[in-house]
Amino acid sequence: MTFRPALPQETTTLVGRRAEVGAVRRALQRGRLVTLTGVAGVGKTRVAIRAARLTRRAFADGVVFVSLSGLTSAESLEHALAQAMGIHELLSHSGVRLLAGHLRPRRTLLVLDGCEHLPEEVSALAQALLAAAPGLHMLLTSRQVLRAPGEHTVEVRPMSVPCAGASLAEVAATESYALLVERTADPSFRLTEQNTALVSGLCRRLEGVPLAIELAAVRARAMPLEEILRTMGGQPGGSVMEAAVGWSHDLCGPEERLLWRRLAVFAGPFDLAAAEAVCSGEGLAEEEVYPALAALVDRSVVITERDEGRVAYRMLGGVRQFALARMSAGELGELRRRHREHYLAMAVRLGCEQNSVSRLATWSTARGEWPNFRAAIESYAAAEGQVDNCARMLVGLWFLWLYAGMSREGRSYLERFLATSGIEGFLRLAALMTLTHIRVGQGDLEAARLSLVEADDLVAALEGADEPWEHPGSRYLEIVRGMYHFVMGELDTAEQGLRRALKTMTGSRSVAAAEGIVTLGLVHVAQLRFDEAVDVLRRARRLCAEQREDVIGAWADLILALALRGRGEYAEAMRLATSAVRAHARMRTNHATAFAVEVVGWLATDLDEHTRAAMLLSATGGLWKIEVSAFFGSRQLAREHSACEERLRAALGPHYDRAAAAGKAMSAAEVVACALTLCHGSSRQEKGHGQALLTPRETDVARLVADGLTNRAISQRLVIATRTVDTHVENILKKLGFAGRSQIAAWVIKERGRS
Repeated sequence: MTFRPALPQETTTLVGRRAEVGAVRRALQRGRLVTLTGVAGVGKTRVAIRAARLTRRAFADGVVFVSLSGLTSAESLEHALAQAMGIHELLSHSGVRLLAGHLRPRRTLLVLDGCEHLPEEVSALAQALLAAAPGLHMLLTSRQVLRAPGEHTVEVRPMSVPCAGASLAEVAATESYALLVERTADPSFRLTEQNTALVSGLCRRLEGVPLAIELAAVRARAMPLEEILRTMGGQPGGSVMEAAVGWSHDLCGPEERLLWRRLAVFAGPFDLAAAEAVCSGEGLAEEEVYPALAALVDRSVVITERDEGRVAYRMLGGVRQFALARMSAGELGELRRRHREHYLAMAVRLGCEQNSVSRLATWSTARGEWPNFRAAIESYAAAEGQVDNCARMLVGLWFLWLYAGMSREGRSYLERFLATSGIEGFLRLAALMTLTHIRVGQGDLEAARLSLVEADDLVAALEGADEPWEHPGSRYLEIVRGMYHFVMGELDTAEQGLRRALKTMTGSRSVAAAEGIVTLGLVHVAQLRFDEAVDVLRRARRLCAEQREDVIGAWADLILALALRGRGEYAEAMRLATSAVRAHARMRTNHATAFAVEVVGWLATDLDEHTRAAMLLSATGGLWKIEVSAFFGSRQLAREHSACEERLRAALGPHYDRAAAAGKAMSAAEVVACALTLCHGSSRQEKGHGQALLTPRETDVARLVADGLTNRAISQRLVIATRTVDTHVENILKKLGFAGRSQIAAWVIKERGRS
C-alpha cells in the first residue's frame, strides 16, 4: 500500500524493438528475475519501460521504477527502493527485512535501472526479496549478467543495420535507418539512390547503437551526411558508444565542453540555478552557462524533465561517465566542494521560515533534489573539517525528514552522524531535537526517551557555560517532549509542558509554535475537552493560513475534525478530514495519510457508512504496518480504532470479513479514493442506484470480481474474450466512480446484504 512514482514518461517515439519487448514479456512469464543486458546506449532502459508498461495489468499492486544511477552502497540501494515504494518511517528492522515484509503480500513488478553500478548488492537483494515475496517479479537493466539463481537474461542487441552495397529498399527496412530519420525530424529528407550509400555507411559506422544514432541525428539537422562521416572517421578505437559520445564532444564549442564535464558532478536532476552556481567560474562566466546548457540539450547530451511547472536537466549515465573519466582528481574535488556548498545553502534556506510560497510545493520540489542532497551529505561526511557543515545540512532538511516522507533516511543519517562526529553545542542540540522528533513520529518511544535524556543533559551543560543562554531550541525541545508525553498517554504532563513552551512563544509565527498548538489541541481531544480543542485548533489554522503553512495546516484540519467529531458536528468534521487526506497523500507521507484515512473511517462509522468504514479501517492497517508502531504508539488512539471495529462487526455481521478483506487488498491510491468519496456524503452506489447503472453482463462481471476471479478466469467462466472482460471492468469502475477492483467487491458485498 504505497504511493509509487509512475514509470518514466516516454518523451520520444520508441522505434522498432518489438522483438526485444516481446522477449522481455515472455521472460517475465517464465521467471521472476529478468535482466536486460547490452552495451551502453543500446536502449535497455527504453525496452524495460515499454515492457513494464505493457505488462502492468498483470501486477495488481503496480509497477515500481527505480534508477540506480549515483548510488554507491547497499544501504543507499535499500533507501532508494524504500523511498520509491513509499516506505519512509521504519528503521528498527534491517532495510532488506523491511522491503521483504512490505512486498510479501503484494503482486508487484520492480524495475531496477542501471544495476551494473552495484552488481553484487543488487544480486543479493534480489535473491532475498524474491525468496520472501512470492508475488514479486523483478526486471533489471545492466551491462553485465548478475548470475543470480533463477535469472533469465534478454540481450538487447544493437538495431539492424544495412549491409555494404544494400539497395534503397533494404536500407529503408532497417531499424537504424528508421531511428535516424525519426530523430533527424527533417520532413525534407528522402532516401534516394544517390544518398543510399551514405546513409548505409553512417548506420554501419554507428553499429546500430540507438544513443549513438540519436547523437548523429542531431548533427544531421545542420550538417551534410558526407561531413558527418568524415568527422567520425578520425575517432580513436574503443566502443562505438565511446566513439559516438567522443565525436559529439569534439563537435562542441569550448564552453559547451567545459560545462559538459562540470555537469557530471550532479548525482541526479538539477535546475539552471544549480548549474550556474556550481559550474560557472574559470573559463565559463555565469551568464554563459545557460547558452551552453541549451546547446547541450539541442545536441541530446543533456535531457530536460518537466514536473509541476519545474524544468530540470539530467545527463544520461553513459554521457556522465564519459565526462567523469576526463576530469582530474583536483578538478573533481573542487566541483564536489562547490556542489555541496550549493546544496548546503539550499538546505539552510529551505529550513528557515518561508512565507512566500506553499511549503508543500516547496518541499515537494526539494524532494526531487534528494539525489543531490544525498551526494552533498556524503561529501561533507567524507571531507575533513566539515563536521559543522554536515550538521547544518542535516538539520536544515528537517522538513524533508519530518513531513515530506523521508524520515527513514533522516534518522539513518542523524544517528550515524551523532554517533561518530563528536559535534557539540547548539548544533548537536538541534540535531538531537530533529532526531527525537523523528523517533516520536515513528512511535519508537524508547529511542525517543533516550535522545530526550541526552538533549536535557546538553541543555544543562549549555546553561552552565559562560556564554549567555538564549536559544529558541530549548522551547522547541519542550514541544517535542509534549508530543512524546501525549503518545505515552501522560496527558496532564503533556499539556503542562506544551503550555509552558507556548507561553514563551507568545506572538511567534514559527512552525514550532504551530506544531505546539496543534499538539495541544490533540491533547485536549484525548482529554475529551472538545470545546477547548476546537478553540485551540482554529487558532492553529489561522496561524497556518497566515504563514501559508499548508502541511502543518493539514494536521490542524485533521485534529480539528476529531474535536468536531467529539461535539457531534460530523459534516464539517468529514470535510476537514478528507481535506487532510488529500494534502497528506500529495505529500506521500504514509503515516500522515494513514492517520487521516483512519479518522475518515471513524467518521464513516458514526455516519453508518459501515461497508466503507470497514474497508478503510482494514486498509489503514497496511499503511500503519510500515511504521514501528501504529498510531505513533498511542494506546488511546488504538483503542478508538478497536471500538470502531467492534461497532462495524456488530452492524455488518457476516459481511464484515468480506469488507475487511476488500480493504486489505486495496492499493494506496484506492484507499485515498475511497476516503475522498465520503466527502460528498452517500454516493449514487450507496443509495442502491449502482445496480441500475450496470448492464446485466456488467453485473455478472462485478459479482465474479467480488468472488476474487481474475479477468482471465472471468472470461473462461462467461465464455467471452479477456479483452471484453477488461472493457466491462473499466466501464464498471467509471459508472460507479470507483478506483479499483476492491471497491467493486465491497459494493457487491453491500448489495448482497441489501438483497
